[in-house]
Amino acid sequence: MRDSPLAMNLAKHVPKHGFLWGLLLFILLFAIVLIKPAPATLPDTGELVLDAETGGVELGPYIEYAPAAKEYTPTEHANSIGADPQLLAVTGWQRAQADAISLGYQPSAYWFRTRWRTAASLGEQAWTLVINNSHIDHIELRLFQNGEQIHHWQTGDALPYSQRPIDHPMFVFPITLQADSGYQLYLRIQNTEAMELPIRLLDQPHFTTFNTLHSWVDGIFNGFLIIMAAYSLALYAILKDKTYLYYVSYIISMLLFFLYQQGLLYRFVYPQWPLVQHYFPLLISLYIFFSIALFFRTLLALPRLLPKHWLVYKLLLLLHGVYCLLFLVLEYQTAMYLLIVNTLLSTLMAVTSIIILAVKGSRSAQIVLVGWTLLLFFLVIFTAAKTGVIYNEFMAVYGLRIGISFEILIFSFALSFRINQERQEKAQALQQANQERTAKLQAQELALQREIEASQAKEEALQVEIRHRENLEKVVIERTADLERTLQELEKSNRELALLSSRDSLTGLYNRRLFDLKLKEYWNLAQRNQQRLSLLIIDLDHFKQINDTRGHQCGDYVLATFAELLMKNLHRPSDFISRYGGEEFAILLADTPLTGAEMIADKIVNKTANTVFTWAGEEFHLSVSIGIATQQNTSNLAPASLVSEADKALYEAKYRGRNCWISHH
Repeated sequence: MRDSPLAMNLAKHVPKHGFLWGLLLFILLFAIVLIKPAPATLPDTGELVLDAETGGVELGPYIEYAPAAKEYTPTEHANSIGADPQLLAVTGWQRAQADAISLGYQPSAYWFRTRWRTAASLGEQAWTLVINNSHIDHIELRLFQNGEQIHHWQTGDALPYSQRPIDHPMFVFPITLQADSGYQLYLRIQNTEAMELPIRLLDQPHFTTFNTLHSWVDGIFNGFLIIMAAYSLALYAILKDKTYLYYVSYIISMLLFFLYQQGLLYRFVYPQWPLVQHYFPLLISLYIFFSIALFFRTLLALPRLLPKHWLVYKLLLLLHGVYCLLFLVLEYQTAMYLLIVNTLLSTLMAVTSIIILAVKGSRSAQIVLVGWTLLLFFLVIFTAAKTGVIYNEFMAVYGLRIGISFEILIFSFALSFRINQERQEKAQALQQANQERTAKLQAQELALQREIEASQAKEEALQVEIRHRENLEKVVIERTADLERTLQELEKSNRELALLSSRDSLTGLYNRRLFDLKLKEYWNLAQRNQQRLSLLIIDLDHFKQINDTRGHQCGDYVLATFAELLMKNLHRPSDFISRYGGEEFAILLADTPLTGAEMIADKIVNKTANTVFTWAGEEFHLSVSIGIATQQNTSNLAPASLVSEADKALYEAKYRGRNCWISHH
């Protein structure tokens, strides 16, 4: 299914169509910058004058701002500037002198003011005041004409959407201006997000053009994301590759983010829930982080190729979720700074991982690096604009969209490259499999031919053997009866002789002669079955003193009692116990590793030390020293080497003070 023509065709045309949409979006975004209202003239007096030729003006260069008092109560009945003590109490005004004001994250509210005068040629006309920022918590706007208040509005994201003067995702205020009048505009802004104030005063034709262009740009950009998501979802439905599903999730997360930025979600989805609008950026940032992590995890195989980087990335994702929870207990600005810093660190971590994979030769990483570099560039500018470090309205509004557009396009190229690469790898694997299958069939045919020839030769040999058997059968029958009688007598004699020759008369254990035979037998069996063979050589400590002080009969008693102790503590039928010589005993442990032999040796040492021997009414204790050796399953030495290693370990045990065991490593 991965190599279906439909899948290849979709993968081939997704980047092509997406590039055309992205190019069109890029052109329109630049057009919105080039088409600006004609700036009004600023006389030497510093007063803005609107005449019949003025279609619109950016008020940023004419605005002054100052911090507002912490305690504030809107004065509804102050109909003039002089009657409002709160406006008169504001001091420390500063001139903005910029197209758009950006003060970064400010914990307190700010007052903004500007003034203009209408020329006699203007006439009564409807104008629109536009604040091109859909994320301001509280806005109080007060407009005075010749010192008397004519408009007073209170709105913002912290209030229901229905309280806006005009149904618009941005903050738009209708104003009627009269000729030859002076106007004073006061704005009180309080915001938990960045204090950005791109503000314009436009007449109706210019407002219509401005609104239409922005609507078209937003619509084309959103449509581009929807188209890319639909194409990728179609690829997932055909290919069943989760990478495409994660890619769709990432596109949808970016679409939701920009719908939030454009104010469309608040307008159409939850207009009566300001709290959702306030915390939505946290949820969407976590969703974006999670989607891109899953996408890179499958596309670039990060857990397999860079496991440590993937672990750090997961920790940053967890930290991102913790920072989102901190919004409930910390100040919004503090938590937002933490979130922004974590986002930058995560982005840099991802770029580092992609660079490493790209240097190592990963073509997918090389393609992704191009898109990620563009995104990082625009993300830095966007973050700088949000925090007030720099401000450019075009980059703040559209820069991130351009970066995301090119990033999504380039990611689609990476996915398409992956499809083609997988198809080539599969074709090569299929070709190699066919070659191997052909070679295997030829080998099978040759083997079958040889098997037929061998079968024929075997049949001929069988016929010859049958003739010989017919000739020998009579002789065999005659001699079989005699041989059976003789064999029965021999078997009885051999059993009696073997029993006498293989047992130690004192201890009842097997003797040294049978031990030597069994050692070879066990050794060969271990080599053939690739098993481990362990040998324990046991020596009774100070046995000579027992013979010298208590007599040889006591020594015989000790040997017999110790032999019985050994037999009681070894229960496997394959465990072979023999008297090796004098006071020495040997135990062969088939299919037993070194650790198992050490456990048995430790048990024998402890049992012997705890056993009470009684002779002639006296109780005494004995101890043993044990040397252990284990044959490795890869050993090519002779069986005698195992005895030599066990002897060395035994001498080491005696050297260390006896009453212990030592294993040879």
